[in-house]
Amino acid sequence: MTLKFARTPRERAERSLTVTTTHTAGTTTITAHGRIDLATEAPWREALITTATTPDPTTHHLVVDLTAVTHLSWASTAVLLRAHRACTRRGRTLTTLARGPILSSLHLTPLAQELRIAPSTTTAPTPHTHSTNAWLIA
Repeated sequence: MTLKFARTPRERAERSLTVTTTHTAGTTTITAHGRIDLATEAPWREALITTATTPDPTTHHLVVDLTAVTHLSWASTAVLLRAHRACTRRGRTLTTLARGPILSSLHLTPLAQELRIAPSTTTAPTPHTHSTNAWLIA
């Protein structure tokens, strides 16, 4: 028996993940938007590991942009480590861009000793827009 919970469109959007891959001048960038957890990690993991392990003489640097990620599960961080090691074996570098809670979480783990983690002050462009009606009280 499968349990299904009704979710509003906003809740579904908050629990979704969009992954884009771009290649420019020897650098491949994998950008994620949304939550990365056990339920959503498959497309991100596939893009990251495939790019890191595929022989490509035009890719010298891999950038993993997590600036628009709202949640990164602890189990999903293992994908970053596997991709980093795959890049190292192929003579490539891997840089992870993050900000906010994701950056703090990565720096608190032993991954910070092995991965190249760079703080980002800008957020990756969002593939879709959200409109909200709310008051901002400063």
